[in-house]
Amino acid sequence: MSQKLSTPKGTRDFFSLELKKRNFLLNVLRDSFESFNFQEIQTPSIENLSTLINKYGDEEDSLMFKILSSGEKIKKADINSFKDGNLHGFANSLSDKALRYDLTVPLSRFVKQNLNEITFPFKRFQTQLVWRADRPQKGRFREFLQCDVDIIGEKNCLNEVECIKIYDYVFEKLGLPKLILRINNREVLEGISRIMNIENLSEISSTLDKSDKIGIDQVKGELVKKGINSESIDKLLFFLNIDGSNQYKIDKVREEFSINKISTDSIDLIEKIIDTCNQFELKNIELKFDLSLARGLGYYTGTIVEVSAPKEFSIGSIGGGGRYDNLVQENNPKLSGFGISFGFDRIFLILEELNLFPNLLDSSKSFLFLNFGNDKISNFINSINKLREDGIVCEIYPSDIKIKKQLDYANKKQIDFVVIIGEDELKKDIFKVKDMSKGDESTYSQINSLVEKIKEIS
Repeated sequence: MSQKLSTPKGTRDFFSLELKKRNFLLNVLRDSFESFNFQEIQTPSIENLSTLINKYGDEEDSLMFKILSSGEKIKKADINSFKDGNLHGFANSLSDKALRYDLTVPLSRFVKQNLNEITFPFKRFQTQLVWRADRPQKGRFREFLQCDVDIIGEKNCLNEVECIKIYDYVFEKLGLPKLILRINNREVLEGISRIMNIENLSEISSTLDKSDKIGIDQVKGELVKKGINSESIDKLLFFLNIDGSNQYKIDKVREEFSINKISTDSIDLIEKIIDTCNQFELKNIELKFDLSLARGLGYYTGTIVEVSAPKEFSIGSIGGGGRYDNLVQENNPKLSGFGISFGFDRIFLILEELNLFPNLLDSSKSFLFLNFGNDKISNFINSINKLREDGIVCEIYPSDIKIKKQLDYANKKQIDFVVIIGEDELKKDIFKVKDMSKGDESTYSQINSLVEKIKEIS
């Protein structure tokens, strides 16, 4: 019994129409990035495992697609780790390369390697595939297109504002409804951790990251399971329950930080970013200061942002990013980075469900020349060559089968016009063009005028 063919879980094939829609969305993104003068780069699909590992966090590291070593390298496998049940360590010993998990860590490697060739601040965009061994679900795939913009250079809140404005610019061009952009700062969360008497933010960040999905009560339950005492949890809940305008929440956090002798620089920065964004007159983005936003990736150090999907779509965020001080080069304040990513596939799903893709993604007309035998084709092959050189989409049916089957092919492929030059047409020095959508057929004199007439039609 033959095995049923399928794609690997979390991967997809794309038909032509879907690709046209994807290319439309990709072109909007790329054109927008270039409008802000970001420069495109590309990096390899494969990176050295040493480049990627220990940059994201333990859970994220376990989701990398590692490439199995071969030949002599396989002898270096750590059998003791396998015997001890350390499967993560054993897996790493079998591989020294992996498919890229995101575009930010490869960017940091790119910058380090090319420091002398790069002009700072370095504004780059990148639209390439990434791979994650995640559990597939709606809007979440194991192979997906990531679309990033980043600014590497000295810290300046205008970098954050510029990237937030790109979100606003893109979403307006796509015709999306007004979206919420949540903003926070990892240093604010560090300050809250200190008030909670917790040594490491990582103890609560993964739980916080799920708070918008699981709710405050479940957050409390998960923290109890982690062994965090009730007094510390109550202090966290105090901050999470602060409600009101952005300014009210900023003032309240600043007040609590001052009482506990914690620097207010991070909360001052959030205030400055929000005020500056308001000067830029955001049209499609509403900023919301959200103390529950944590962003799980381990390399974030400062401002973090996340764009939520419209409420009617249960697919989580459609964009996010943040500041990373030490990813490019530690202890070099001139190489701090801030970047954002667009959730291409989730945005695609929203555009599809809201019918926001243009009806005519390709306005050029297509022409099929019917095949009445190879001896007839020589009479118009030069015309076809000329049409193609001039950008007219045309093809010749490959065999001289029944005309009905050739017309069926044209209908199924949604070809706009069929060109008819058979025995009778050649004798009379005419050609016919059939409009496949209307069923109308027009006759033109002189086959040598074919190029001119078809250009008029197209």
